[in-house]
Amino acid sequence: MPAPTPEELLEVVRRVLAKEFELAPEAITPEAHLIHDLDLDSIDAVIVALRLEAETGLEFGEEEFKALDTVASLVTLVQQRHSEPPGSAS
Repeated sequence: MPAPTPEELLEVVRRVLAKEFELAPEAITPEAHLIHDLDLDSIDAVIVALRLEAETGLEFGEEEFKALDTVASLVTLVQQRHSEPPGSAS
């Protein structure tokens, strides 16, 4: 199965953020800052990690999300995780 494109991953992230935090999908752009624009906090990062794990079947560490600042950085993390060999998740 080919890895999803960045556009497909953006749609997954957009769907998760819109559903979990009742955000307008059009506000969830690659440039949107997770804290300043979307008003997310560290607790929300845990929720995002759990929901993305459920959506993608990938595993994420809570620490990985602390370094993210924009929707694009979140999409990049998911894309990187998709490209890793199975069993190499941190």
